[in-house]
Amino acid sequence: MSTVKYDTVIDAMWEQWTKGLQNIAEGNKQIEQWTLKALEQQQEFVTKAVEQLQATDKQWKAELEDLQQKTVENLRKTAGNAVADSYEEWTNRTHEALNKLQELSLNQSKSSYSLVKQAQEQYHQVVTQLVEEQKKTRQEFQHVSDAYVEQVKSLQKSFAQSLEQYAVVK
Repeated sequence: MSTVKYDTVIDAMWEQWTKGLQNIAEGNKQIEQWTLKALEQQQEFVTKAVEQLQATDKQWKAELEDLQQKTVENLRKTAGNAVADSYEEWTNRTHEALNKLQELSLNQSKSSYSLVKQAQEQYHQVVTQLVEEQKKTRQEFQHVSDAYVEQVKSLQKSFAQSLEQYAVVK
């Protein structure tokens, strides 16, 4: 007859238990990494959106000024200075009104983006802090769990050894 190795069975059983807990911990780590990466991508998106808004504003203003200058030059050549000056004065007033409307719209957009960016940064800060706290908790749990498993294994092995003398199968 073969001898039953209770110590090996106990070690194998608790090793599988420990591996299961480690797999859960690894899954949590992966979720943390995905969450932080998603937050960083959101921050990049908001930053790029603000940059594009500013670039579009500059381009729009430059194109409008260029169009106005070319129109005034063409009017001077074809219709004379009086018509060109009148048109230039009218477009300057129109341009001022449009600039004020654009500033209001742009400032509102900038404020909205600024608030979104600020809220997103605060959210990122809170999530990062929570992730750090979760890492500490996970490490503490791992330490306590390892100690508990070793204690239970030792107890089970001692119990198995004490019963070994009464075992029918050896």
